[in-house]
Amino acid sequence: MLEDEAAEILNSNHTSLDTPQFRLLSDNQIDDIHNTTLELLRRVGVKFHHERALTLLDEAGAYIGEEDLVRFPPGLIEEAISSTPGRVVLTDRSGDPAMNLQGTETYFGTGSDTLKYLDPFTGETRKWETEDVCDAYRVVDALDNVDFLMSVGMPEDKPDGVSNYQWQYAHMLRYSTKPTVVVCDDRDDLETIIDMSTTLRESREDLSRRPNLLLYSEPTSPLQQSETALDKLLLMAETELPVVHSPAPMMGSTGPIHMAGEIALCNAEILSALVVHQLENPGAPFVYGAGPHHFDMKNMQICYGSPEFQLTKTAVAELGRHYGIPTWGYAGCSDAKEMDEQAATEATMSVIMARFSGANLIHDVGYMESGLAASLEMVALSDELIDMTKHMMTGIPVNQATLLLDQIEEEGPGGDFIGTEETVNHFRDYWEPRFFDRSQREKWESAGSPSTKERLNEKVKDIIENYDPDKLDENKVEEIMGLVGS
Repeated sequence: MLEDEAAEILNSNHTSLDTPQFRLLSDNQIDDIHNTTLELLRRVGVKFHHERALTLLDEAGAYIGEEDLVRFPPGLIEEAISSTPGRVVLTDRSGDPAMNLQGTETYFGTGSDTLKYLDPFTGETRKWETEDVCDAYRVVDALDNVDFLMSVGMPEDKPDGVSNYQWQYAHMLRYSTKPTVVVCDDRDDLETIIDMSTTLRESREDLSRRPNLLLYSEPTSPLQQSETALDKLLLMAETELPVVHSPAPMMGSTGPIHMAGEIALCNAEILSALVVHQLENPGAPFVYGAGPHHFDMKNMQICYGSPEFQLTKTAVAELGRHYGIPTWGYAGCSDAKEMDEQAATEATMSVIMARFSGANLIHDVGYMESGLAASLEMVALSDELIDMTKHMMTGIPVNQATLLLDQIEEEGPGGDFIGTEETVNHFRDYWEPRFFDRSQREKWESAGSPSTKERLNEKVKDIIENYDPDKLDENKVEEIMGLVGS
């Protein structure tokens, strides 16, 4: 009888939550930001330093003023949003689907182009060399929870006269099978990078159908779109390859001091670029993203670890989801100079907030020193945190099979559950750490009292010394390397 009553309680007007719930902005707050953005674009406008973009905007009904200042009627913005796809699929090197950017599905990857490398073998901080970035790509390839790859570092020993970005990308394709996010200098640079990826497919059209790369570009805050950035944006629209055009103003410096105003400014810069992108090719894939950073006035420094940045990046994800466009985010990054307690704390906070935000494509894993340096131990730590938060997002299933009323009744007061069939079948469902230690002190001491940092360091060095990624066909390698500098 008791079991029947419990079933009746569970099934009458029953509601369940499959995952933990988190929301930062209300519908009204999102409407306020959106409407403020429309007013910014109507009253203030954005400068476009690009003839083709100005022509597209003029023909579409935008108001072109002096010094290439463009003001937008609200309908032009709404039309661009409505024509943008709500889903972007990125493939791995071989062309198999690897990431579905939609809804709140989240994927994590590294950042790009740091100047300093925290060497895991010597402990020194130094400039990158090509061998180092190749090691970084292999580490990313080996870690199960790091889903995509950016260039990580800027090698000092690249050949003279060769684009840093082409040199990096050639090695990204050689040493990892995972999807890639790229940066580049200009349209010509991007053309060559696209040509490199095209060698992996039957044609450019096939690459558009099965893209393994997404371009990261930026406007110039506040409220300017440069010729170079628009050149690249329009090429991605033409080729139907995905792009994120992500502002990164600093609150109180290149953006308003208040978070709400900063987000509205970012939104205006994103949506003004989206209009041109969709005018060039309606339905071309676009990812909505911004990095509205906090500017530390005391140190005159951009902040990756501040609580304000965790809030603004979450707001950006919620806005993009409101528009029905895939979203861009940040995690696994720190303002710390070493792989220390500050780095671990800021990485943890950022991964949790990124996961709760539901942003789709979350980058900058491994960033240190506010984006100037990268640590492969930080990448490995973030891999652990990403896995941990993945388990958190499963929530608590509440049903007859998990409430175990009959088993609790059977064991009764003073009983135990350690030998039950249900425990034997399900104790492995719980998350198990690889780098964090749960053992008793005596066991830990007998193992040499290793710190978490030491475990991370050993893992990174083991990958560098022993991991062998899937080899790219040598003919493809030769073809890709032949394009470098073209």
